Amino acid sequence: MKKPLFDAEQYSRLRDCSNAKDFTSWNEWYAVHLKETMYLRSSDAYGAHLEGGDLAYWFLEGANLRFANLKNADLSYSYLKNADLSYANLAGTNLWRAYLARALLDGANPDAAVYDAAGRIKCDPAQVERLKAGVSGWNEWYADELSPIMDDTRGYGAYLEEASFMGLDLSGALLSYAHLEGADLRNVNFSGADLRHAHLEGADLWRADLTGADLRFAELGGANLSGARKMNTLF
Repeated sequence: MKKPLFDAEQYSRLRDCSNAKDFTSWNEWYAVHLKETMYLRSSDAYGAHLEGGDLAYWFLEGANLRFANLKNADLSYSYLKNADLSYANLAGTNLWRAYLARALLDGANPDAAVYDAAGRIKCDPAQVERLKAGVSGWNEWYADELSPIMDDTRGYGAYLEEASFMGLDLSGALLSYAHLEGADLRNVNFSGADLRHAHLEGADLWRADLTGADLRFAELGGANLSGARKMNTLF
């Protein structure tokens, strides 16, 4: 009997591990039930069946997805650091701003994936205006509302993606884990700012002042740092 293209039980198991941010049980189950063999490797019986699944914003760090059928699945903004996507079917998969640092893609087809924003920009206009109103009030709010919950996934942090802060004085601002992907940060004064684990992929930091700023573990893929001042900056 031909296995269905989408397996709801597998999807539920993967979702539970994503919510728990722990893929130990998934990977152990995967090794036993979906173990590669010469006979199953090229058949519908091998690999997770997640075609068309909504995996947007999911935490999938270290997940074993070898040979998984992810055709037309939505993996936008998913956190796939160290995930094993070897030989996965990514035809039509939405990988818009998926985080794929050190992910294994041997034999996969990422060129067949799509990169559609699909209106899923992570930006909260109220938070943008709050930051523009002043660092002092922002830091007080940030410490009360966000800082008690420390995590390194995309589900945490201020939502400031694609916003423009050009030329603003954000010295000393608390922006750890903030989503600033694609933001206009030209000439921004970030001296002494806390940008640990911040998502700065594709952000424009042209001539930004990063003196004494803390950017440890920040994601800077595709960011423009030309002309930025980086004296005593922590990376």
